[in-house]
Amino acid sequence: MNRSLRGIVGLFVCILAASGWACGTTHTDRQGFPPSSAPTGDDATTGANGGQPASGNDGGTTGYGDSTVGSLFVDSGSQGTPDAPHVFDVQPSTLQTIVVPAGQAMPTVTYQATLDGQPIQAGWLIDRGDLGSIAAGPAVQGIFQPTGTTGGLVNVIAGLNGQTIQRQVFVQITAQQNGANPNAPAEGAQIPTGPADLGSGGGVGGVGGEGLGIPVTDPATLAALMNPTGNGQTQRLAYLYPYDQTVFPRGLLAPLLQWTWSTGNADAIQIQLKTTSGSFSWTGTFAAPAILTQTGGKFIRHPIPQDVWAMATNTAGGATPNKMADKLTVSLVVASGGQAYGPISETWIIAPARLEGTIYYNSYGTHLVQNSLQPSFNNGPQFGAAVLAIKEGATGPTLVAGKPSPLQSVDPVNTGTGCRACHVVSADGSRLVVQQGDNHEVYAASSAYDLRNGYAETPLAGFNNTFGWAGLSPNGSIAFTNNANLAASANTSQLFSFPPASNTPIAATGITNLQAGTPAFSPDGKHVAFEFIGGTIGASTGNATQLVALDFDASQNAFSNLRVLATTTTDPNKRVGFPSFFPTNDAVAFHQQIVGSNHRYDTWQGAQAQVWWSDLKTGKAMPLFALNGLNAAGTGSTLPAGPTNHANDTTLNYEPTVNPAASGGYIWAIFTSRRLYGNVATTDPWQSDPRNYDATLVANTTTKKLWVAAIDLNAQPGTDPSHPAFYLPAQELLAGNSRGFWVLDPCKADGQSCQSGDMCCNGYCEPGPGDAGLICANSSPNAHCSKTQEKCTMTSDCCDKMDLCINGFCAQPTPGSQ
Repeated sequence: MNRSLRGIVGLFVCILAASGWACGTTHTDRQGFPPSSAPTGDDATTGANGGQPASGNDGGTTGYGDSTVGSLFVDSGSQGTPDAPHVFDVQPSTLQTIVVPAGQAMPTVTYQATLDGQPIQAGWLIDRGDLGSIAAGPAVQGIFQPTGTTGGLVNVIAGLNGQTIQRQVFVQITAQQNGANPNAPAEGAQIPTGPADLGSGGGVGGVGGEGLGIPVTDPATLAALMNPTGNGQTQRLAYLYPYDQTVFPRGLLAPLLQWTWSTGNADAIQIQLKTTSGSFSWTGTFAAPAILTQTGGKFIRHPIPQDVWAMATNTAGGATPNKMADKLTVSLVVASGGQAYGPISETWIIAPARLEGTIYYNSYGTHLVQNSLQPSFNNGPQFGAAVLAIKEGATGPTLVAGKPSPLQSVDPVNTGTGCRACHVVSADGSRLVVQQGDNHEVYAASSAYDLRNGYAETPLAGFNNTFGWAGLSPNGSIAFTNNANLAASANTSQLFSFPPASNTPIAATGITNLQAGTPAFSPDGKHVAFEFIGGTIGASTGNATQLVALDFDASQNAFSNLRVLATTTTDPNKRVGFPSFFPTNDAVAFHQQIVGSNHRYDTWQGAQAQVWWSDLKTGKAMPLFALNGLNAAGTGSTLPAGPTNHANDTTLNYEPTVNPAASGGYIWAIFTSRRLYGNVATTDPWQSDPRNYDATLVANTTTKKLWVAAIDLNAQPGTDPSHPAFYLPAQELLAGNSRGFWVLDPCKADGQSCQSGDMCCNGYCEPGPGDAGLICANSSPNAHCSKTQEKCTMTSDCCDKMDLCINGFCAQPTPGSQ
């Protein structure tokens, strides 16, 4: 992963018995087994009398519940020759299954280590500290106890004198609940205190709706939910959101289930979550949220409780006994008038990675600052235009760029000096460039923000019409200027040191009088992509019909090797732009305009677009069907349809940007869309300008929002590697949101706490001394290989030979791709 999406880091739990095997700081590979260089006991070393080192299982598995048992040679003394081999064993040897009712006493599994059939004390270790712990028993035993919060397969490893034996435990979590648990902090945050909470920040739980429901107290209704009258087809019962086959990361705020049926309202619902392997199952029953008695609204949506979602997603996506993918299925039954219908079901894929880092986006209509040039609807209060940030775990955004600028008393129009909206961000999350909304400059002026030092602003005086929508190098030290007509643009595209010290651009070779539209650097800084609007590159002349890529040598400031990524028509309203590189540096996602205006790439005024991708090697441009909401053939919509111009939302997707590192086996793209958000945001897709409607009413929630989709790694050109998208939680519900940049957080210095190597400036996250936990380091123990999410220069550097070295870090492949 990266500092934006983190995989679960195995906190290996062990005890040190009289085995001579150190375990507190043992470096482990993907399976959690000590490498061959791990410390060993005296009996396993070559001594003065010629004893031979122990041999045996180095951690490779041959199937669940079994292991390879090797021989243990013991120093025989003065003869210098080994005795007959002794047999080290651990029982039980078969897969052990534990069913854990959540919140109840934890069952255990007891293991007995023997040497030649006699009990012996061994060192015990497990590879999933989030699943349980291992402790020494009273009779030289190892006792495994689950945490009760995460299910799945855990490897229990016994060590003696350098030899290891592996056994496995399969933990199954089961739980039920009736109504919200307000005493649980995570669920308490999903219960609104009043109607004002429904439109505040990101909405209830960061996703909107009315929050968790109360217990179902009517016995007849409970019975009906357990025994539905029908499957719901007659009632046209169907999900509106989330979408079937969506890929979710771990660490996300719980989604809001939204449904439709002819009855139009419900008295109660039953939700069931279950993994394919049975590692997690939960059933919850809920009556209508209490807030509906105040608002008079219908019971048509309900969130998954946050604590339940965390348990389910931390479990799903993990290893299973049969090595099959452990997907998560959600089933819904709805009841009204004493009868229940369903279940309707969807299956989701959970990527073993967490959503972290920061997303910076443009909000037009934010309630966090007031700086608009004009009052809102019907001469109401000002609204705001600003750049906002979403941090991990937050239920709403924070203000980054934008200042209050009150309306002048003598004129309903002010200077708009505080407006900050259109922006770009460097991949390392250090630098933001934003256009000033000063009415006299019309977005010509820019400011730079230092995102690592309190969002300090530096106005770029003397550089009007220079840095709007420029491409920033990965560390923000170079700006490649934009020529596309987006309210402010440079006359020609040139390189500038950034922040700029002078008006003189960097001398560059390989381009002549270039006009490049919305240029973007690759994460490794070795390529740029842009719309070839005009000028010359070698023998080629731009005419605004091609998306192209060039190699870039930063040491020479040289451009070379022109490649065409996509070609469109000469229709000036059908453009290709906003390219964003995959973390593999060899492909881009981009905005393919279908209907536009003003000779530019639009997201408003009726503009229609889709997100496509193309690779640098073949240039085979292809729509991302699933991301856009199309079926596998690209011939029909998979999105819900609705009134108010939502008959086909598959052409309402714009401005993709891609996370600069791969995580959990996927590439992650964030994009703007005007599609329906279930039954929460259902207004006309073009209703997003707060001057034209009352943007303080929840009923007027605009559909202009940010969405995220997973994309498979190393996809074949000309195919669709994308998956259905999910709504980005925590974005401001009542504002129009767009142009999200999902970037890395600042790296951590050696010695600071970490979860994975890609959080660290030197690329490694390793056990610290004593009880220090995981800390950043400049190398892996014994420097033998790098774990998943640690630093690499080539794939062979990775301990897990299934991993890929992507953008400098070992990354898991897409599940099922190898």
